[in-house]
Amino acid sequence: MNHPFLFLTITTFSLSIAGATLGADQKTTTPLSNIYTCIDITDDAARLVCYDAAAGRLRVAEKAGEFVAVESKDILNIKKDAFGFSLPSLPKLKLPTLRGRSVNALADADNGAGQILAQSDAGEINKVEYIVDRIEKFGYNSHLFYLKNGQVWKQKGEEIFSYSKSIKPTTVVIRRASLGSFLLRVNGKGRAIRVVRRR
Repeated sequence: MNHPFLFLTITTFSLSIAGATLGADQKTTTPLSNIYTCIDITDDAARLVCYDAAAGRLRVAEKAGEFVAVESKDILNIKKDAFGFSLPSLPKLKLPTLRGRSVNALADADNGAGQILAQSDAGEINKVEYIVDRIEKFGYNSHLFYLKNGQVWKQKGEEIFSYSKSIKPTTVVIRRASLGSFLLRVNGKGRAIRVVRRR
C-alpha cells in the first residue's frame, strides 16, 4: 500500500501565515523545491549533479530538524484527535479525501482515535464516530460524554436527551453544524444534541 507523505517545514510555520498576505505571484518554496528544479535540466550529467546537491541539502536540513516527513495517516490522526478544538497555530494541511476510496481505506488511520465518516473535498473532517467509555448526567438534563480515546464532550444547553439504560451506549457520532457548533447522536439513533468539547 502506498503511504503518501507530507513534509512539514518546522521553521516556516509562522512565515506560512504571514505569506498569505503576500502577492499571489510570489513563489512558495518547500523542502523539495530544490529537487523539483532539477527536473527541467536537459543535460543528464548536470541533472545528476543537481539532484545530488539538492538531496544533500535535504538530508542536512532534515538532520537539523528544519522539517520532518509525516505520513498522511498521522496527520489524519492528529486531525481526528483535535476534532472539536480550534488550533490556529497549526498550518493548513492538505489531507487525503474520500473521493474514489472507501472510508476504511483512508490512509490506514488509527480507528481507535475515531472513524471518519465524512469530510470535505479539501480534507476537513466533518463527521466522526467514536467509541464511548461512559456517559455521566449532571444538573437537570446535562450530560458529559467520555470517549475511549480520552476526549470529553459536554452537552450544551438542556435539550431533552435520553437513551436506553438496557442497551449500553457503544458509539457516538459527532458532526459539524452551523456557526462552528457540533451535534452528537448516541448509537446512531434518536435526536442529535448540541455539544462542546471539554478535553
